[in-house]
Amino acid sequence: MEGKSRDVAIEIERLEREWTEMLQNVKLPEMNDISMQNIYRVPQHIRESNPKAYTPLIVSIGPYHYNSFGAMEELKLKYLMGFLNRTRLPMREFAVKIKELEEKIRSCYADTIKCNDDDFLKMILVDACFIIELFLRCHEYSYWMEKDPLLLKPWMLDYIQDDLLLLENQLPFFVLEQLYNLTGMNEKLLDITFNYFKKESLRIMCPRESPEHFTDFLRSSIISSSKLGLENLEKRKVKHVYSASQLMEAGLQFQVNPNKSFLDLTYPKHGVLSMPILTIHDGTEVLFRNMMAYEHCHLSSTYIISQYVAFLDFLINTEKDVNVLVDKKIIVNLMGDTNAVVTMINNLSSNIAMSYFNSHYFSICNNLNHFYENPFNKYKAIFIHEYFNTPWKIASTTAAIMLLLLTFIQTVCSIISVVRGKKSLYVY
Repeated sequence: MEGKSRDVAIEIERLEREWTEMLQNVKLPEMNDISMQNIYRVPQHIRESNPKAYTPLIVSIGPYHYNSFGAMEELKLKYLMGFLNRTRLPMREFAVKIKELEEKIRSCYADTIKCNDDDFLKMILVDACFIIELFLRCHEYSYWMEKDPLLLKPWMLDYIQDDLLLLENQLPFFVLEQLYNLTGMNEKLLDITFNYFKKESLRIMCPRESPEHFTDFLRSSIISSSKLGLENLEKRKVKHVYSASQLMEAGLQFQVNPNKSFLDLTYPKHGVLSMPILTIHDGTEVLFRNMMAYEHCHLSSTYIISQYVAFLDFLINTEKDVNVLVDKKIIVNLMGDTNAVVTMINNLSSNIAMSYFNSHYFSICNNLNHFYENPFNKYKAIFIHEYFNTPWKIASTTAAIMLLLLTFIQTVCSIISVVRGKKSLYVY
C-alpha cells in the first residue's frame, strides 16, 4: 500500500514539473495587452465563405503568410538594395530601429509569432523596405517606368496592391513611418501611401491620422471622406428593409448624392433616398471583406462598413434591384454581370452577424419602411408588381385596359344614341 502511495506521489511530482514548465511563459489574460492588437488572422467562420478573398496571390507581408512566394522574396531583396542605395544609409541603422521596436511590433499581431528574433528582424526589415521603395518608385513613376521591370507589368502591380490591403498581410504602419523618417525625406509617408492606394472608383480622402496598417488605411480613408460623422452614433437593431424595386414601385425616388464617401446615405425629404455613387468591380468583394473582417476582429472598431453593406443587402435581393440602382446612376457596374453583383452583395455578410445600425442609418431604414407601408404607396406597389413587372404583364394589362376603355366608350355611345332616338320620337 505504501509502495503504491509512493508511486502516486512520484507521478504527481512529475506532472507538476511538466505543468510548471508549460505555464512558465504564460501571462494572465488581463495582463495581455489586447489594446495593441490590430493585425488578425481572419476567423475560420468568416474565412470559409471565400478563403481566396483573405489570402495573398503574389506577395506575402508579415508573419502570417511568411515566405509563401519564393520569386517575390528575391524581388524584395532587390528593392531593399534599391532603398539602401537611395537613402545612402547603412542597413544597420534600420535594423537597430526595428530591434528597438520589436516587442511593440509583435504585440500588434493577435496570434503569437513563433519565429525567432533573428528571422523576425529580417522579415520586418525586408518587407518594410520593399514596401517603402515600391511606394517611392510608383510615386516617381515617370522616372522609373523604363528602369524597373515591375513597373512594366501593370497586372503584377495590381495584384501587389490588392495583396497589400489584405488583413492577414500587414505590417504595423508605425514601422514604415519610423524607417521612412530615418531617411530625412521631406514628403510625408502618409501622403505617399494615399497616392499609391488612391482609387478613382472609391473616391477616398487621405485620413488625418496615421492608420494601424493598410487595411485600416483604406477604411479610414473612406470614413474621412464622409460628411456625416457616423462613427460615434448610437446603434439600434434593424430586422428588415424593403428592396430597391419594391420601394421604387411604391413611388420612392432614388437620387445620386454628390458626396465622395459611399457611406453618406441620406433621406433628405419624404419619399427620397439619396446615395453616393458606388463603383463595383472584380476587386470590390476582396476590399469589403477585409475591411469587414477587421471591424469584426478589432475591439475598438465601429462597424460602419459592415452596416453599409448590410443596408445594401436589404436593398438588393434580385437583378431587378441592381438594375434600379444602376438606372439611377447610383451603382456603376464594372463587373458586367448583374447577377454577379447580387451574389456578391448577398454573400458579403455571410457569417458576420450584423443586426445593429447607427442612429443615422436606423432612421433611414425606418423612413423607408414607413414610406412603403403607407397604405396608398403599398397598394400602388402591389398593383405595379402584379400587373406591370414584366413586359408580358404590361402588354396584357394595357390590352385589358384598352379593351375595357373601348367597351366603356361603346356603351356610352350606345346610351347616347338611345337617348337621342327617344328625344327624336318625342319631338315628332
